Amino acid sequence: MRRLRRFFHAFPSPWPLIFIIVGTVAVILYGRGYRPVLRSDLTDSTLKPTGLLSATSDPVGSEVYVDSVLRTATNNTINIDPGWYMVTLSKEGYISWQKRLRIQGEVVTHIDPFLFPANPSLSPLTTVGIEHPTLSPDGTKIAYVIPQTAEQNNTAAKKAGLWVYELTERPLGFNRDQRQIGTNTAGFNFSNSMIRWSPDSTQIMVATKSAVRLYNTNRTDDFEIVAGEETVVSEWKAASTIRLRQQLAAFKQPIIDIATSSARILSLSPDESKILYEATAAATIPPVMIPPLIGTNPTPEEREIKPGRIYVYDSREDKNYFVLDKKELPVPTPSPSPQTKRAAASPTTPAGQLTSVENDLPIYWFPTSRHLTLALEGKIDILEFDRTNWVTVYSGPFIEGFIAPWPNGSRIIIMTNLNPGVSALPNLYTVNLR
Repeated sequence: MRRLRRFFHAFPSPWPLIFIIVGTVAVILYGRGYRPVLRSDLTDSTLKPTGLLSATSDPVGSEVYVDSVLRTATNNTINIDPGWYMVTLSKEGYISWQKRLRIQGEVVTHIDPFLFPANPSLSPLTTVGIEHPTLSPDGTKIAYVIPQTAEQNNTAAKKAGLWVYELTERPLGFNRDQRQIGTNTAGFNFSNSMIRWSPDSTQIMVATKSAVRLYNTNRTDDFEIVAGEETVVSEWKAASTIRLRQQLAAFKQPIIDIATSSARILSLSPDESKILYEATAAATIPPVMIPPLIGTNPTPEEREIKPGRIYVYDSREDKNYFVLDKKELPVPTPSPSPQTKRAAASPTTPAGQLTSVENDLPIYWFPTSRHLTLALEGKIDILEFDRTNWVTVYSGPFIEGFIAPWPNGSRIIIMTNLNPGVSALPNLYTVNLR
């Protein structure tokens, strides 16, 4: 009470206090997006709420156009009257990003596009010729085989065997070196084997007609011989199923019910907030956020799912988006090396049961968790998970059945042979996006 009296005694006249109160209210209203609207004749003035458009991008410094009018550059926030607008982000050398957005009064609409280069370059990762590239479940390593050929000299022959390339980067941007973890021996040739990663990405199972080995990825020729492939695969599938249950525990029960009864899960986004799935039966996804959030993605969603279609469910906004029909993807062709598949699981899942994630389709998550990567015939496309901003990032020769995004999204790894006249074997290349 004494402090309040001292406060009022400090203002013998009420006007300073009035100015403070009015100024505080004005600052609050300004921060919430209210702007004065004055008529040309200075009559009938009103205080109108506006919306805020917050724009960031990768790379930074992109130009922000609202209905084709340049308004600002990222990273920045601008006030816009409520309504629907076509927002475009453009930067020289990159493919423009565009989306129809709804701006609401007193609501911040945030966009953070990842712009892809218009003309990406290629860089080799390997040079001696490789076979059977296989991406680890955590997306940080690639196992591959350097085959032994009659044309190799003694130095090259020593390289024949199983190798691992780590995709994580050291400080200052240096990459880890590729490491040989297995060498060819009499009666055990990696070229005639099947390679499979463990669910925790720490072991590699190499199976031939005569033997099955489990390799430790941290050492060279550190392996144990196991009795049979089926036992190891069964244990790994069980571990993958447990992991999937833990991941789905963060989702609401109605979504889990749909995922187990009317869908086949292809993969979860890297941040585990979205599910990429193929509908196996017609169903309706019930709303789990009541009332729905405001200021969310304005792209129309589809909650009535149909068999044979691929969807993405976003748990953060409780929205379900149609991505594409399975018929739009190229028909999978039998691969001479089944290890090129991203995951291994039974092709059918009993209703009401969870099994390890299986993705036998050429559609994968990009590390941003906001994009999907498609390996199509003669090209690689990337689109946002709500099917907007579908662009081609690479058009050229590559061996279908294997693509892998770099963990930070700066590159996409492909396998191709750019000079078949010199070598019959392909190599790993990166499509450089940054």
